[in-house]
Amino acid sequence: MENYNIAIIGATGVGKSSFVKRVTGSAHAPFSNATSMRFAIDNVNHMITLLELDLEYFELTPSRSIRWPKQINGHIVPQVDAALILYDVLNKVSVDDLPQAVAALTNSNIPAIMVACKCEHPREKWRVDADGMAKHPAFKSCVGHYKLHAKDPDNCRLALREIVKAATSQRKEVEFEPFFRRRAGSSVKSNVTPQRSQEDVSEQGSTTSDIPILKGFPDAPLLNNARAKSSRESLSSSPRSTGSPVPYYEESRTTQNYNSMLRTSGIPMAPPPPTVPAPSPLLDVEESDADSFHDSVDIPILQRSEDTMGDKQPKIQGVTFDELVDRLLALRLSRADNNFSDVFLCLYRKFASPSQLFGAILRRLEFVRDDKTQHYLSKTATQLRIIEVVAKWVSLYPGDFARPVTRRNLEDFINYLTHEPIFAIAAQHMRRNLHLNVVEDDDTGWANADDSSDKLASDILFRDMQEVAESIGTIRFDDEADSRASGCSDVSPFDRNGSISSQFQLHSLEEYDREAALLEPTEQLPMNKFRYHIFMDIPDDDIADELTRIDWIMFSSIRIRDFVRHVSLNAVEKEKCNSLKNVNRMIGHFNHIAKWVANMILLREKAKHRAQMLEKFMNIALKLRQLNNYNGLAAVLAGINGTSIHRLAQTRALVHVDIQKRFARLVILMGTQKSHFAYRLAWENSPLPRIPFIPLHRRDLVSAEEGSKTFVGDGDRINWKKFEVLGDVLLPIMKSQGTAYPNLVKHDAARELVLDCRMPTDEEEIYQRSVQLESSAAGAAEPAKRKFPWFAK
Repeated sequence: MENYNIAIIGATGVGKSSFVKRVTGSAHAPFSNATSMRFAIDNVNHMITLLELDLEYFELTPSRSIRWPKQINGHIVPQVDAALILYDVLNKVSVDDLPQAVAALTNSNIPAIMVACKCEHPREKWRVDADGMAKHPAFKSCVGHYKLHAKDPDNCRLALREIVKAATSQRKEVEFEPFFRRRAGSSVKSNVTPQRSQEDVSEQGSTTSDIPILKGFPDAPLLNNARAKSSRESLSSSPRSTGSPVPYYEESRTTQNYNSMLRTSGIPMAPPPPTVPAPSPLLDVEESDADSFHDSVDIPILQRSEDTMGDKQPKIQGVTFDELVDRLLALRLSRADNNFSDVFLCLYRKFASPSQLFGAILRRLEFVRDDKTQHYLSKTATQLRIIEVVAKWVSLYPGDFARPVTRRNLEDFINYLTHEPIFAIAAQHMRRNLHLNVVEDDDTGWANADDSSDKLASDILFRDMQEVAESIGTIRFDDEADSRASGCSDVSPFDRNGSISSQFQLHSLEEYDREAALLEPTEQLPMNKFRYHIFMDIPDDDIADELTRIDWIMFSSIRIRDFVRHVSLNAVEKEKCNSLKNVNRMIGHFNHIAKWVANMILLREKAKHRAQMLEKFMNIALKLRQLNNYNGLAAVLAGINGTSIHRLAQTRALVHVDIQKRFARLVILMGTQKSHFAYRLAWENSPLPRIPFIPLHRRDLVSAEEGSKTFVGDGDRINWKKFEVLGDVLLPIMKSQGTAYPNLVKHDAARELVLDCRMPTDEEEIYQRSVQLESSAAGAAEPAKRKFPWFAK
């Protein structure tokens, strides 16, 4: 089956969506710019993709080939095989740019058909004569001309049939001339000005090829037209006889349009002498390079006048909620599409409630189900894709469905899916998540929440689900409790020897939460010389593994939305959010490790013992770097480079030079230069598993959250740029939480030294201990005392 991409080009409001609706026979207007359908010609099926493109956002140059945008609604624009050019017979402004469009398509060897829309209205109301347009010399290259009537939808399919035939013929000609195509960019002269390469366009301005189209995703850079809309409005408002429709493209008026466009692009254009008849506008444009039509990117910045800059069409800010939902449910063709899905499901609560999103998804699913024009397999694939999004949403954020109304809607949706055998497996997984995981949590009432008026039913449902979850958790861990009781008295599930890769991968978020609660400092054991010797006897790898194991458990206990809530909620709201204790616990553990490192180094009186401890921690820092545990590495560095330890000149002088050099590289890696450039580069290129430097990523979230607004314009458009920045921070964290460390083993002795030692935590007290061991005066006099003892007398 041959695939053809047909562009439907026209000004705003000419009827592009109505054309697609009539061709497909759908009862609803298309939800996106791209619509696929099966179309039979001479008993041969073709897969046709109709691309709705707004003419307002094209840079049209009659002497050059047409340049298509790179993306539509966030997806790469495929190669266009043919074009249908639509115009409105009731609006003469809709044909202003058609000569340039037809000329550009002709230069690109793309067949085109002119389609006059809204011809069902009385002819005395027409502002454009369709018959005159068909006879105009500017449109002789078009394959055909059609008039569309609302009462005669067959003309739409006839126009599509003819343009597909033209595309088929054009493709066959290209297949028979491969050598000519390969030599199209050679030095052989051609009568047609070659199209600028995409690289040339990107060199002049990266926005030239990233043009969003009408309903396309407007977060891509938007290049405004060099055409001045004010000029066209003045032309459309000029007095004109409406007694009988005449061809709109009179020579004098067309010349005036071109002159106005050339003037607005920054190039002076003298009007033709009044005694000389005006030349053909298309030939006038191609006569010389000096008078040729220029893009705005062709004009040097210093030569652009204020009028030129002011005539630019204003950029459309933000996107609508429906556009985001369309992209969420669209076919994923790249990694960016998968990333968008993850970011949207995580952050959509900032601008929409779960019931709003669920309702929008169900409406689109219903539209696909009722669409009679799509093939069964294509329709089923689209439905499965939409259901997959819902299943992913339920599994990642079950708290969004905890409110009674939303929960009932989800149950009805699952019941509907169970009646379709092809959807039964997806329904089974969603039903399992519904019964086991959908309970009220911090996600339920966060930001844009569903209506909580049915509070009594919500409370009853929450208690019931909590009892079910607790009973299941008890049954699930009985075998582990028995094995721990027979093995040792510790309650940690990590007592078994050997690799725990499967344990980490199978642990749920609740299990990580329970285990992390057992890793808070207890201060039971005194920090003395005995602990010093125990610590020195433990291998560096074991200590680094234990620090990484603790960090990994705490890191995995944090929900991804908790990072967002931690930087966006105020103090009162944070107290009501129970899951934020996991974020606070990891931040507190970071500070605990830094103080623990300092206290361990300051434990002994002699400098040589302190130097041995300092060397050991420097080696541990290197091991943490090799494990990609950047949070633990930063905590150890914070302890070593703190004021209390950094000032110990005698101790540092006894550390081996090679160890100090390796440690200096770690300091540079985690340094603050150029906004932590070295760490960011290492973090992006580190393989999994890995643990991020939490304080820095939290600071990035604060900057993104407070740096821009959620809504722009009149408050009806979403500032998705803000959420892209948040996603750049959150996506690597999501990815990191998905892969556990495979070979980490619990070391009880190391764990006791890290969490159970009693030590001073006040910074001033630690600093006074440092001064007591090495005062500033003593640090300078002690070497002299060893060399010249008689000076001390």
